[in-house]
Amino acid sequence: MHEKQLSQLFLQAGEGICIVCREAKVLMSFTGELMHSLADTVRHPGKVKWQTTAYYMDKSGSDAVPIISLLGFLVGVILAFQAIVQLSRYGVESYVVNLVGTVVVTELSPLITAIVLAGRSGSAFAAEIGTMKATEEIDAMITMGFDPSRYLVIPKILAMLAIMPCLTIFSDVCGILGGMVITCSKLDLSPTEYYFKTLEVIHPIDLVQGLFKSLFFAVIIAAIGCMKGLDAGKDAQGVGKASTSAVISAIFMIILADAIITAAFSI
Repeated sequence: MHEKQLSQLFLQAGEGICIVCREAKVLMSFTGELMHSLADTVRHPGKVKWQTTAYYMDKSGSDAVPIISLLGFLVGVILAFQAIVQLSRYGVESYVVNLVGTVVVTELSPLITAIVLAGRSGSAFAAEIGTMKATEEIDAMITMGFDPSRYLVIPKILAMLAIMPCLTIFSDVCGILGGMVITCSKLDLSPTEYYFKTLEVIHPIDLVQGLFKSLFFAVIIAAIGCMKGLDAGKDAQGVGKASTSAVISAIFMIILADAIITAAFSI
């Protein structure tokens, strides 16, 4: 029995290694094709389907504004509540504005926005391209000499690059408003004082850091969603697995990139 369990353990480990190697191979192949398409896009911007890009900007951007704004506001409320409770123990409640402003702008707003879009847009991209693969539309495009990366991937990446910073700013504003509502109601602080103190504590580098992260997150969400869609199986189950895998992989890569960028800005 012990030998059987040991053999199963080695078998599972081997399967895991094979899956990781396959994912790495798919990632490297997709990255090469994507870089080639991006270089061609820079040389020939007129070949980009700008109408399709605008469509994805509308679907991924304007439709996400309500949920992004609400989540940003609630994050600001929660952060302000917790900051007041913890800082009041040391008699430094006045630093609540500093904490809410900097943490929302540099960390929470870009991260929350990216996770929401990974669930909304990343899975949608994977499902759309996976369905096209299942119905052999992508095979038809290749047969006719069209580059799937240029026509399917590039518009989505450009759309995400355009809307992600805008949605992050929406989340920033709503998060600061949420913190202001709680701080002004719990502490002896007027909205005007909160506003001017927020302007003092949020430096340009903080805003740049948050927007810089959002651009990286945009590429991660769109690229992984498209990659999983192109790698999906040619059936309904394959499309469902691709959508799920796109969300999980994107969130993992977003958090990893967030840690790396934060460490880089802290040096």
